[in-house]
Amino acid sequence: MRTNGDIHNFVLVLSGATEPDGELEDALFEAGCDDATLVFRNGVPYLEFDRRAPSLDVAIRSAVRDVRRADLPLTVVSVEAGHSS
Repeated sequence: MRTNGDIHNFVLVLSGATEPDGELEDALFEAGCDDATLVFRNGVPYLEFDRRAPSLDVAIRSAVRDVRRADLPLTVVSVEAGHSS
């Protein structure tokens, strides 16, 4: 991955999409979210990350930046932090 550090598990809750879409997944992957899984629960998109970074804060900030870089009509609504490995 990009940086040294532990692997941090967290979820970004998104808005702006209601169902899976290949273009959506491809754009997120290309923008740097290749360490996340896109899932939908009740029409709400979530990105479940396992991101290597020096801290959870750095991991989350870089993930939000990558979502914005995808240039999609997505907004990060909240973050659900997991555990570090």
